[in-house]
Amino acid sequence: MGFFSFIRRLILILFGTADDLVFFSFSNEDTGKNFSDHLNSALTYAGLRTFRNDDGVRRGENTGSETRKAIQESKISVIVFSKDYASSTRCLDELVMIMDARRATGHIVLPIFYHLDPSEVWSQEGKYFEAFSAHEKSFQGEMGRVEEWRAALREAADVAGMVLQDRYITFLLCFQLILVHHIPSLFSLE
Repeated sequence: MGFFSFIRRLILILFGTADDLVFFSFSNEDTGKNFSDHLNSALTYAGLRTFRNDDGVRRGENTGSETRKAIQESKISVIVFSKDYASSTRCLDELVMIMDARRATGHIVLPIFYHLDPSEVWSQEGKYFEAFSAHEKSFQGEMGRVEEWRAALREAADVAGMVLQDRYITFLLCFQLILVHHIPSLFSLE
């Protein structure tokens, strides 16, 4: 899916009420303070509410139930797959919940492959292979959970999304969201 068709799809889906909620799943390690922050800011500026597990849930709370509730209340989930995404058990648990919601209720999933080829996610190669080697050691007694993570990654990688290899795409993405949000008022005949 091309950049502009992805943005157009996102805007068409979300151009509802200001109460529409977007759930973000991303790794704080490699996208939390750059790409994901910019995308979150652009969507917030466009009038959409966003939920990020890094700031939406305080430590000590039941993050699993809070996250599940946020996913159920959201209209769409944007998953930012990056090199370190599979290293985070929080991200993988969120992904399982997102894909469960997609199967159960038709929850809309928009994957973004940030400096990553979708085939790496689907086949769990490279950093994803390394992450799952570590998970298999750490979760020897919970291999069912590890297999759920693997299946969710394959399912999500099969969803049409956007591949971002250029770091300047962030600027274009934010600009496009802001521009599309304001175009109706620019051409208003009132």
